[in-house]
Amino acid sequence: MIMYNFAEMMTSHVVISQKAKQYHYQVNFTVAVHVCRHFLRSRDDDPPPDVEALIRKNVLPIRPIRPGQQNTRKIRYKSSVSFVYRVA
Repeated sequence: MIMYNFAEMMTSHVVISQKAKQYHYQVNFTVAVHVCRHFLRSRDDDPPPDVEALIRKNVLPIRPIRPGQQNTRKIRYKSSVSFVYRVA
């Protein structure tokens, strides 16, 4: 829980420059958690990494929803399987 809160706090301070390309960008939260974990585990011997720069470097594009495309997940329901046949 502490790691999640620390990563959430660090990603909220990162400013992502929206380049003049076709996508908007968002923080890759998985990489942000790993960077924060590396930062918290660093010792006094080696210099700590620049957390905000590493998070800013690893961003993901957000693809807009195309016309006619639905934004819902395609979930198929499966029937339950009975294990009675294993009982002898």
